[in-house]
Amino acid sequence: MLQGERVRLRALDEADAETVWRWYQDHEFSVLDGNIYGSSQETTRSFVASLSRPAFGGVSLGIEDEHATLIGLVRLKRVSAEDRCADFGIAIAREHWSRGYGTDATRTILGFAFAEMGLHRVQLGYVEYNVRARRCYDKCGFVEEGRERQAKYRDGRYYDNVLMGILADEFQVGISSARV
Repeated sequence: MLQGERVRLRALDEADAETVWRWYQDHEFSVLDGNIYGSSQETTRSFVASLSRPAFGGVSLGIEDEHATLIGLVRLKRVSAEDRCADFGIAIAREHWSRGYGTDATRTILGFAFAEMGLHRVQLGYVEYNVRARRCYDKCGFVEEGRERQAKYRDGRYYDNVLMGILADEFQVGISSARV
């Protein structure tokens, strides 16, 4: 378990599958997350079970608010021990957007990634219309590194996929109060 300023990051279990499935029934959540919109409960149950036992040194955790309510997921995946880098992903249920939970969860997991896992780099990609995500990533110190031009199609228009990264020496120690 990791403790941030406002959130707690904890291991996922099978009981979380119902909550996660409800999030993915929200079209806007699914579009921003880019994942399993409209999936069956069984597919979601399998997805959550796979997150509870990540492979290749990855970390997948549930995000809880101050009331111990599961409000999202945060992940470090495709961890490369040789390169000491990982891909980052986060998803927050819509009713908890714009409250600072994503920023706190991101800072908390980055603190863990750099201090405890010894990673050198964390990277991510997001679709440019997700301006809420961009604000979070900017606040946490990620730097735009490139774009995959017109890589995503939504509502009759193409959008860029934005690539960002942060290095261990760019992450400000003390920006997060993450505790294991």
